[in-house]
Parts: sequence; structure tokens; C-alpha cells
Amino acid sequence: MTPEPDLRACFGFRTRRAMRALTRHYERHLAPTGLKPTQFSVLAALRLRKHRDLTHLAELLGLERTSLLRALATLAAAGLLAPDNALTRQGEARFAAALPLWQAAQDAVAAELGEQAQAITILEQLGERLGRPARA
Repeated sequence: MTPEPDLRACFGFRTRRAMRALTRHYERHLAPTGLKPTQFSVLAALRLRKHRDLTHLAELLGLERTSLLRALATLAAAGLLAPDNALTRQGEARFAAALPLWQAAQDAVAAELGEQAQAITILEQLGERLGRPARA
């Protein structure tokens, strides 16, 4: 007889649950601005202008390129992005309104996690190690 998996000990299960909770947490905080967490991240990344192209931007954000393109189209349709993907005045205003709400969400998560730098390091290492292509 094959033993049943213990979902309580499953990293994938626990991570998905945590991710859903974190997403809902950020959605609640950003709700007054009408931005979703991914849209906020896209606007923040576009403001930095540290990407070479959209493929690189998608990689920086941890998004599939098609997901990024959908997010850009939604932001542009809302008048937040110009055709060159620069933030419009309306986009800058929406981002400015969202920033303190995002910071409040960040602060609440940091308070729950304790040592923020350690938690970020663990998440980065996990993403880098598990994100590598499998070796043949």
C-alpha cells in the first residue's frame, strides 16, 4: 500500500496557501487604488527603467512574457501607460497613491515574518535554486 502524502508537510501546498494569503493581503491594501499587486509591481519596475526589453522585464518580475503583455495592455487601457510603456501622469498619480498602501502591506508582512532580510534571502535562494533548468 502506498502511503498518503502529508499535505501539512508539503512545501508546494504550504507555499500555494501562503501565496494566496499574501496576494489577498496585498489586494486588500491596494484596493482603494484599483491596482492589483502584479500591476503595482509592473508600474514600479517600469518606473525604474532598468530593463532592456519586455522579455528582460518579464524575467525581472518573475512573469511569463504573455502575462506581462496582458498586464501592460490592461494598464495602458486604463490610461496609466503611454505607448512606449512610460507611466502617464495618471499612472504616476496612481502609483503615488498606491505606494503608501503597498508599504503598509509590506510592513504588516515584515512584522509577521520577523527578520525581513533573512526571509527575503530564503525566498531568493529558493527561487534561484529551484528555478534552474533540470539537468539531463
